[in-house]
Amino acid sequence: MTRLLPLLCTSTAAWLLAAGHASYAAAPSVTEEMLAPLTSAYMGAVKPGEEAELHRNLFEEVLQRVERTYAREVDVPELVAAALKAVEPLAPQSGEPSDVFRKTINAALATLDPHSRYLDPRTQTFQRSVLTGSFGGVGLQVEMVEGLVRVLTPMPGTPAARAGLQSGDLILGFDDQPVQGMTLADAIFRMRGEPGSPITLKIRREGEADEFSVSLVREIIRTQVLTWSMEGEVLVLRLARFTGSAPAALQQAIAEATALRQPRGIVLDMRGNGGGLFRPAVTLADAFLSEGEIVSLRGRTASNQRRWHADAAEYLAGVPMVVLIDGRSASAAELVAAALQENGRAIVMGERSYGKGSLQSIVPLGADKGALRLTTALYHGPSGRTVQRTGVGPDIELVAVAGNSAGAGRREADRAEALPGADEPLPPKARVEPARCAPAQANADPALACALAFLASGKVETFLAALEPAKSASAPPQERDE
Repeated sequence: MTRLLPLLCTSTAAWLLAAGHASYAAAPSVTEEMLAPLTSAYMGAVKPGEEAELHRNLFEEVLQRVERTYAREVDVPELVAAALKAVEPLAPQSGEPSDVFRKTINAALATLDPHSRYLDPRTQTFQRSVLTGSFGGVGLQVEMVEGLVRVLTPMPGTPAARAGLQSGDLILGFDDQPVQGMTLADAIFRMRGEPGSPITLKIRREGEADEFSVSLVREIIRTQVLTWSMEGEVLVLRLARFTGSAPAALQQAIAEATALRQPRGIVLDMRGNGGGLFRPAVTLADAFLSEGEIVSLRGRTASNQRRWHADAAEYLAGVPMVVLIDGRSASAAELVAAALQENGRAIVMGERSYGKGSLQSIVPLGADKGALRLTTALYHGPSGRTVQRTGVGPDIELVAVAGNSAGAGRREADRAEALPGADEPLPPKARVEPARCAPAQANADPALACALAFLASGKVETFLAALEPAKSASAPPQERDE
């Protein structure tokens, strides 16, 4: 099957979540008069000079683009008021123009949703490197919790892993800079840098009375997008993120696996997959479908009103498939899970996913001006339902043991200004405690064991019957209409 590789040849903006091609021919609705209080306050708060003038003029361009391309109608005076509120408290001519602009415009964009923001040129370059899968850093996957950065997992073989950092560690500061007050993007940016450059992390660890410091040296971090293994006759594909190389990595993995033996089952493991690029996700879902709708976009502009349908080619057609998800499976991972579930191609197993059903377009603003990361549409699965806020509901829910859930944490619905979304997903066909599936051996993966047991059984009733001797306290199966 060779159809995937041509689809990787996208535009020069291939790293973007989606290309924003809205027309700007309409008469401007953001006027100098409307912006006058904001630009006056901004110029009074920053150091004078060419840079200040550049960013002063950028307010109008940014707000015009937001007004014309955002996923919903926006109240421009409300955005101006939010920006003005952020800049007014600053002392006269005290701020660096670029820093003040970034904080001010992001205060306005934060009133739209949690994902729209302005990217200064440095951050724009950083995001591009992350989405290509190679960057300078320490090798940590992190999240923001109550103003601090919490380690989700250190990546194997990286400086963070070798230094002994652990899941659950709280990062309090970088070198002499406290984390409190930073955004997650700012914190991540501080951990990235030139390979060979040092950084010191201040750590708080549960069970230890004293905080401690860890000194690291940044290295090139290459994200392994996809790994595979054969568990008996089942091909297990572990997909960490949707970069531009994900479809090619899938193609290579299946070619290598089938050269050994023909799989009789597939597990697509997207637990912890926070998403990534939209188009590779569509391509990857298409790889396991021979017909049916994959996804649709619904936004305000013509370029964000579109549907994608599967072509006739399909990998491992007819081979039973399970998709594993958890509460950290988000965005592009949810798109794929919903497409395979709603087309009847795969059983989805695990925990309800994160619930990010919005799509962000990267809108370049020109040389040395940065870019906008702007929500331009919601995506909807084949049934017409969006996962926004409510996520993908599993067919077989793996009931987490209290205090031991890999997917535990905040969901999209918990975030301030999260866009409205869909109704609740259908209830699961069954709920199972993962420990009932896991073999009695150290380092077992109970969720994977459940997926393998289901594939061996062939259907839900047989799967549950095989687990029955364990006498679990989990809820009985719930039937649902498909």
